[in-house]
Amino acid sequence: MLSHLDRIVFADRCEVIEIVPSQRYVYSILKNGSSSIHKEAQLQGWQTKINEQIRRIDQIDVILRNPRTRLISGINTYIQIVLRDNPKLDPDTVEWFALNYLYLNSHYCPQFMWMLNLSRYARPDIRLNLLDMTDLKTITHLVKDPGFGSARPELIAKIDQLATTEMYQRVDEALIKAIGQQLTMQQLWLFIQDQDPAAYDYVIGHAQRLLSTTYALS
Repeated sequence: MLSHLDRIVFADRCEVIEIVPSQRYVYSILKNGSSSIHKEAQLQGWQTKINEQIRRIDQIDVILRNPRTRLISGINTYIQIVLRDNPKLDPDTVEWFALNYLYLNSHYCPQFMWMLNLSRYARPDIRLNLLDMTDLKTITHLVKDPGFGSARPELIAKIDQLATTEMYQRVDEALIKAIGQQLTMQQLWLFIQDQDPAAYDYVIGHAQRLLSTTYALS
């Protein structure tokens, strides 16, 4: 993206939870059961591995969620947080910005962006166990209903009509087709590219072409 939003979406703090005593590690993505995982971690005294500590791990579980339900829930949560912290703001204006300037927050940025951020800190040969939301029960019983929260039907309809999200959602839809597999990071990107070459090129290929121009400038 090459914008200030990169500092928000691709945070400089990356967390992986160690599940003791099983020696499992889980990458906690917002809106993918992260609240339940963190509450369980507090109750059990599980440790959190941060940034360079992640490079010592050779296998990580990743919980993935249906892209549509996650987008709706994430945008709804983002709007609620902004209005909670800034009660003088007009709700319709906040909603308009959330819908028209994607992606402003990690709650609803695509899951493949979360995977990109993990790749900054994980080993190149990291093995990723790609799991479904139903697999949360193997980690914690503190599982919430993974629905849309309090999202209004009008908001859901507006989100479903957003043309600007199509290619980004398609990349996430390709990503979740890898559920049930164990892949390295490179294998994951090749899998996504194979599943939907057009979406991959529109989103990831475009960013790569932008970055390639820096070599001509140096």
